[in-house]
Amino acid sequence: MTESFRGIFRVGLLFLTAVAFSGCIQLSPQRVDFQPSLKTDQLIQGDGTASLIVEDRRQDKVIGYRGGVYKETSTIVPQRPLDQVIESLAVQVLERAGIELSSAFPDYDIGIQLDKLSYIVEDQKASIKRTTGSAAVSIRVKKGNTTFENGYSTTQYIETVGYPTEAKNDELLNNVFDAVLQRMFSDPDLDAFLN
Repeated sequence: MTESFRGIFRVGLLFLTAVAFSGCIQLSPQRVDFQPSLKTDQLIQGDGTASLIVEDRRQDKVIGYRGGVYKETSTIVPQRPLDQVIESLAVQVLERAGIELSSAFPDYDIGIQLDKLSYIVEDQKASIKRTTGSAAVSIRVKKGNTTFENGYSTTQYIETVGYPTEAKNDELLNNVFDAVLQRMFSDPDLDAFLN
């Protein structure tokens, strides 16, 4: 074997190894820590008392799949149940608004539902991935014989070379989650109903 042939053989072997490795990318499961943070200057105001029920109505509690060879094992799930995360935030928002939580003959019965939280990775161009996060929530407030109902949704995406990192996923999903909750808790129609 000549020296130049050995060099070509080595380069070819390295190339084949790299191709094989890139085709076998396996991404680990991810648990996202949702810690919503809202702009307080735009939030709803009100007074009186309210009962509060928060439900996670998603059929599948898996938010999405990171990708890779064994997609079904690279799941993205929340670190804590999302109904508890939303309830904790809602309690803070209502208390700040001047509404006291009470189950004894409240002025308002408030129900909040998480309807959607999804994560999808798609091929955009050569080696570029577009990752989309979507969220939807709805609220129902009953006061006497009148009821207020509304739904809110938001979508954001990022583009990365290859699959996004855990940090990028964490940022995208927290941004989407924050954005949809901000829309709900700063809805002027909801504010008007509570006043």
